Amino acid sequence: METTQQTFKIVIIGAGNVATHLAKRLQKKGNEILQIVSRSEKNARELSLQIHAPFVTDIKKINKQADIYILCTPDDAIEKIAANLKLPGKLVLHTSGSVDLKVLKKISANTGVLYPLQSFSKQVKVSFASVPLLIEANNAASLQQVKLLASSLSKQVSEVNSPSRLKLHLAATIVNNFTNHLYVQAYDLLAKEKLDLFHLLMPLIKQSAKKIKTQKPAAVQTGPAKRGDTKTIKKHVGLLKKYPEQKKIYELFTAQIKKQKNG
Repeated sequence: METTQQTFKIVIIGAGNVATHLAKRLQKKGNEILQIVSRSEKNARELSLQIHAPFVTDIKKINKQADIYILCTPDDAIEKIAANLKLPGKLVLHTSGSVDLKVLKKISANTGVLYPLQSFSKQVKVSFASVPLLIEANNAASLQQVKLLASSLSKQVSEVNSPSRLKLHLAATIVNNFTNHLYVQAYDLLAKEKLDLFHLLMPLIKQSAKKIKTQKPAAVQTGPAKRGDTKTIKKHVGLLKKYPEQKKIYELFTAQIKKQKNG
């Protein structure tokens, strides 16, 4: 006999990338989005039209009838919102990797975290079922509710406390944001040299990501620094003399890889 999945009435605070993907997923799983709250009328209206839910730009007009309130705002905005929002008895969650759960304690006696460990862009589809969701709550009852909600959204749900989540967020920043910045540097370098060839790097990027699924990153490190190929390194540095910022990055990473090899 099939069990009926529990659903909730939810208010989403925020209308950016995370809010957009999360709201759509929540709605798809049968939850009712009562309201979107966002200071940006443009973003709020855009998301409102997509999920057919009303929106407000003044948090004082927040709908008080929801079961769960989810803050999908930038990390540095959560504390400001928490200082001015009171939702006694309601379950209030934030979606940040770097913000401690305790920041929410003034809003309600029931608080938690629902952190999707993924990079989101509004126009790029994401398979939410495979997105790791890191959860936490300040009491057993709230944790049970967060678990129910998270498990309906993703197949990968893990309980992770605030200090550990912050460390994982740091690691995520390195592997995602920093790696993407290196893509930016490579793209810009080729563009400056009038070479429209960045697309040729795609198989290499995919293969590099594939290898670390089964092996430790250090075990699959390759390249001139790993080999101790001084001749090639000098050629690269010579090419980068006219691009001092990229030269600095190249030399830093080369030194780090050499240290790893010799350590």
